[in-house]
Amino acid sequence: MPGKKAPEELRREQILQAAFRVAVHEELEQMTIRQVAAEAGLSTGLVFFHFKSKQALLLALLDRLLESLYETWEVPETLSPSERLLAWLQLDLQDLQPYEDLPRDEQGHLKLFFSYWMLAANDPAIDERMKAAHERSRQTLLPIVRAVIASQPERFRAVTPEGLVTVALAITNGVAMQSLLSTHRIDVEQIMAALRALLFPSPSEDRAR
Repeated sequence: MPGKKAPEELRREQILQAAFRVAVHEELEQMTIRQVAAEAGLSTGLVFFHFKSKQALLLALLDRLLESLYETWEVPETLSPSERLLAWLQLDLQDLQPYEDLPRDEQGHLKLFFSYWMLAANDPAIDERMKAAHERSRQTLLPIVRAVIASQPERFRAVTPEGLVTVALAITNGVAMQSLLSTHRIDVEQIMAALRALLFPSPSEDRAR
């Protein structure tokens, strides 16, 4: 008597996890449905049943990746605006200890993200999804940077919310890239100390007011 079929959601998850392992090991562009099926211990027909094409599988894997990398951080409303921005940045940087110290699956997430980033130049569907994830991150951060600017109008006189949010995201995205490419160790505590120095006025600035 045949065994009970696995629920479709579990089968789909099994395929996505196999695709992740293959993509990290074999490189994203070289990944094939046959390789994914073998890694998952399934037939190619069953993989095609859940994902009609390699492109469909690539996009589903990208969606999963973006969910994990572009989390929606919530910071306490009781903090001052600058402290809220600093807390948001710390949450976004918290997993970016030196690349070689990351668990293997987290190393794979970073590597895979930049593989998709390179593919996006020639793939409109991938490009659209990556831009949408980035825009969601911007929209989450914009109210915080608006409050920062409003709380210190003299200090941020010539700064727009769009300019400040671009700089904030450039820091987190840039640190992620450096953690993957740099031969130097990334010290998140040092980065946070630098950000605090930039966001908060020095004692001499306070006395000058």
